[in-house]
Amino acid sequence: MDPSPSKQLLGSKKRVKIHPNTVTVKYATHFPQPGDEGYDDAPSFEDFGTFLEETSDKKRLTESKQSRTFFGAIGGHSKPATEPKDKGVGEQLASFGEASVMASRMTWAVLFGAALAHGCVALITRLAADRSKVPSLELLFIRSVIQVLSIGVVLYHKEAPFGPEGYRLRLFFYGVCNVISITCAYTSFAIVPPSNGTIMWRATTTVFSAVLAFLLIDERLGMTDVVTVLTSVFGLCLVMIPNIVGEHMSLGFWKEAFGYTMTVMAGLTAALSMIIYRAIKERVSMWTALFTFGWTGTVWGASTMFVLQEPIIPLDGETWGYLIGICVCSTVAFLGVYYALNKFHPALVSTVQHLEIVVAMVLQLIVLHMVPSIYDVIGGLIIIISVFVLTGVKLYWVGKNRRQEYEEILDSPIK
Repeated sequence: MDPSPSKQLLGSKKRVKIHPNTVTVKYATHFPQPGDEGYDDAPSFEDFGTFLEETSDKKRLTESKQSRTFFGAIGGHSKPATEPKDKGVGEQLASFGEASVMASRMTWAVLFGAALAHGCVALITRLAADRSKVPSLELLFIRSVIQVLSIGVVLYHKEAPFGPEGYRLRLFFYGVCNVISITCAYTSFAIVPPSNGTIMWRATTTVFSAVLAFLLIDERLGMTDVVTVLTSVFGLCLVMIPNIVGEHMSLGFWKEAFGYTMTVMAGLTAALSMIIYRAIKERVSMWTALFTFGWTGTVWGASTMFVLQEPIIPLDGETWGYLIGICVCSTVAFLGVYYALNKFHPALVSTVQHLEIVVAMVLQLIVLHMVPSIYDVIGGLIIIISVFVLTGVKLYWVGKNRRQEYEEILDSPIK
């Protein structure tokens, strides 16, 4: 009697010989690592999940149309069975690649918009201080009260206002760092010229964010990123140093040292808040971060502005216009920066915000008729060139990486 098939499968042992001319190919997928070109612009798993959902929806719609044609239509043209499937796969991969590049361009556009809004905040803050005599802590308090209204968006998305469980302490620490940063910056503006304080604030934020990102969350910058970031910081220093030398005779040494120490502290705490959000961004949205900054700023402003300064009651329409402008522009700038932090390195986000100095310089020339010096012009051009080079290189690499990956997949026999 012949043995059963199951016995043959389980009991018999066969040797399989591989022909010497057989070629085995190993396929692997390479994902950009921290420090590689295109790492920050690589599409996230959320983007890929959205793409898969859209693809599956289109597939179901196509199948439903085909089924209706097969069962209900008379004389319909059926799809040839010999049509290759590679075309559909190629179209899907190409559409995902285009969506990835478009998402990267959109993020850079949002980041440039945030820099423009920051430049407007700098000008409006100066106008509010010079013409309406609104104290800095009162500006922080009013802005924070308006930003507390973002709780409506948080509740609409069914998120925990104070963060998910296990993240609340870090989110609170994030809000405290933001408030300390704003307070130190406003304190320094009362001692040193606001233009120099703002430049020092941005420069130290960029440097500290690069260092802290490497030390705390192990995120590195590529060589191109390092060169463009340092070039932009050099442009900031070129704008700031001549002004510091010129004001050294008018301010005392210790008073000037205290003022710039406050700007360094503002940069350090601003960078730390960006690193904290970067570490918890998977569970905390930018709207929850905005609400956290709003309520911590409200509590801090209400408890300190009556002690450290003399607040005023805005009565005229001009002052309220300044306050509303500051609230709107600062909120837009905040959302733009933290939207970009979900995808880019904190130092790159801070570097693009250096354009705030150039925007403020142009607005001051138009509104206040303040002519910039030759050092301001040269430093501003260096900032513009470095930021645009950084943006162009990033967009080039993300497009090139996407094309190479999908061409390799299409050329491979296994799909």
